[in-house]
Amino acid sequence: MNLGFVGLGKLGLPLACCLAKHNKIYAVDKNEYVLDVLNKGKLPFFEPGLEELYNEVKINFQNFASSIKETIRKTEATIILVNTQLGDNGYSDVLVENVIEDISIHLKEIDQYHTIILSSTVMPGSIKRLIKTVEKISGKTYGKNFGFVYVPDFVRLGNVIYDFKNPEYFLVGCNYEYDFEVVSSIWKGMHENNCPHYTLTLEETEIAKITSNAYLVNKISFANHLGMLCDGLENVNVHNITKVIGIDKRISPYFFGFGTPYGGTCFPRDTTAFIKFSEQQKNEAGNLIFAEKVNKNLQEWIFSKVMNYQRVGVLGYSFKPDTPVVVSSPSVKLVNNLIASGICTNVFDYLESSLVEIDNKANTFNNVQECIDNSDIVVIMHPDKRFKDFTFKNVLDIWGILK
Repeated sequence: MNLGFVGLGKLGLPLACCLAKHNKIYAVDKNEYVLDVLNKGKLPFFEPGLEELYNEVKINFQNFASSIKETIRKTEATIILVNTQLGDNGYSDVLVENVIEDISIHLKEIDQYHTIILSSTVMPGSIKRLIKTVEKISGKTYGKNFGFVYVPDFVRLGNVIYDFKNPEYFLVGCNYEYDFEVVSSIWKGMHENNCPHYTLTLEETEIAKITSNAYLVNKISFANHLGMLCDGLENVNVHNITKVIGIDKRISPYFFGFGTPYGGTCFPRDTTAFIKFSEQQKNEAGNLIFAEKVNKNLQEWIFSKVMNYQRVGVLGYSFKPDTPVVVSSPSVKLVNNLIASGICTNVFDYLESSLVEIDNKANTFNNVQECIDNSDIVVIMHPDKRFKDFTFKNVLDIWGILK
């Protein structure tokens, strides 16, 4: 299929590359730097496996452009995966709205049915309003002249390509059978794990998307709360407890273990989004309000464990291993608190690109053992088993990696 794709960021470009194996892609982005790099045959950022995949499928990218006008004329469907993580209050569909308005203007000029496929996360209730925007500007009718589908992503930075190809399930939100058939045709052959496919209404899918991570946050926070309760108890290792409890299929071991606070681009935002959605329904998400409180308490708990040392080492700076993204990273918050307290702070991360914007008052190391040897205590912030290969004299091993 000839497919338009708007948004070539850290999720958009990997998805476009996955789909380019079986479709011809007309790619659009407003970032001139991204377009310039891609037009030179290079990549604008690092993601494991992306370079190899891009080199394999780049022949199927028809162009990299800043305007969507020609894309609408030459394609049967357009996928939108632009950034909606703007501000701190859940999600903002400002950029999606801009793209929708642009698409709507050019839909006036074509006669054929065009399917709009949204993959950016939006707040419940947003899509109904976006469809009205398309109808108002284009003069066309939803379900008759154009379709609208919501295909949310459930992927992890650092594992984006694998997750796109091997999802737990493939969720499609749509209200018309034809739109579902279009999406099925586009994604056909991409999944490698024979995952189940589910179809919900557009409205149901909006809610399902933010609910998924919000529920995981409950599990994470409960285990982290338990970890702090067990701290200092004689003959008690919380990791042994969570491991056994996780055997129960109703609980499962996934995301149920003591670790650092949750962070990154999705968990904090989906938590806020679900709390906001609850408020809109005149209800209170007390469980998630508690989760947020636990997350804050855990951040303070970690700092309290190291605040009396003169030199503190931090292993892992980004919000998780194998990604340079530092958005809402617990490590960044810890480092900033240490520096603000006048404590000598040493930092190591396996991806040096994650350290580009670190405070220059921190000492950065490209060797794990050197970071350890120059610190009075070291905090392992990433659940990275590679740290087991080094010698520690004093360590805060929150994830239980060394045990």
